[in-house]
Amino acid sequence: MHPKLRTWLVNLYPISWQKHYGKEFNDLLEQCMNSPLEVLDVILGALDAHLHLMDEQNTNWRKMNMINKLRTSILVVFCAFIGFVIAGLIFNGNIDDSPFIPLMHQNAAFNLAYITIEIGAMVALLAVVIGGLPIAVTVIQRAFTSQRKDLHLLLVPVISFFVFAVYVGIVLAIGMGKLHLPGVVSAVIPDQPIPAGNRNLMLGLMLVFVLGAIASCLSIWKVVSHVDQPANSFKLMGRTTNIKLYRFAFLPAMITTAAMVFMLAASLTWSVIAWTALPQAFSGNNGMWGLNTSLPFIIALTLMFLMSASAIGAIIRGFPAYRQSL
Repeated sequence: MHPKLRTWLVNLYPISWQKHYGKEFNDLLEQCMNSPLEVLDVILGALDAHLHLMDEQNTNWRKMNMINKLRTSILVVFCAFIGFVIAGLIFNGNIDDSPFIPLMHQNAAFNLAYITIEIGAMVALLAVVIGGLPIAVTVIQRAFTSQRKDLHLLLVPVISFFVFAVYVGIVLAIGMGKLHLPGVVSAVIPDQPIPAGNRNLMLGLMLVFVLGAIASCLSIWKVVSHVDQPANSFKLMGRTTNIKLYRFAFLPAMITTAAMVFMLAASLTWSVIAWTALPQAFSGNNGMWGLNTSLPFIIALTLMFLMSASAIGAIIRGFPAYRQSL
């Protein structure tokens, strides 16, 4: 590697990081940099260092780099999963009260594709919960002990969920006729134009969810980026178990990624069958908020693809560190 490029790569890292690990890292670059992908990995490693610079002065660079890669990979998969959930809501929102519902009862392959999406969603959610639970407990422990500055960030997901729940409650109250808003009807008549008030109400619901999800992802990323301890002890069934947090979470992250890929494939299959069986259903303006029916599907599938690709990239980058930690 050219010395100027090597110097530039080292300078991407924080000054305090360079003081402790610069010489060792420079020697490593001289010996190991053989491809553009390795240069990209070093650039991403600089991002890790800025986001997750560890406090322990006696931690060597190789161990820190391994922990950072695992942590960043897990966080990217988590955020990609949240983005995939948003795409799934758009996808399902376009199916409700549509001609596709009766077709799913008649076409076994069509129904199987949808069931596959539902199973994938449950598997992905379960993997996220299992993988993230030890990290979440550790974060909460730190928040109530020496790191109370993180406590307000932990409230962001709680507040976001509360606001979304209140909004859903308002929508349900309107649907049951217990609450009336100007320009909003309690029930939309099939094959009739959707009132502007109802469109705005549902648009607001989606915006509340999306903004809450983004805020929650950012706050969780910030909090987890401060968790520098690689392991923690937990009492399980009367026994104390030591868990390596990021190594433990990486396997569920891989399962989540695989589930997202399967859901993407099932969603594409569902869309192809729907297009083949009911092409006329995609030509109208029966989509969410009165949009062209095909547009929300295109948006949802594109977002699913981007989130799946992001998760796969994160797993590929973090897998060598995962193997080293075994």
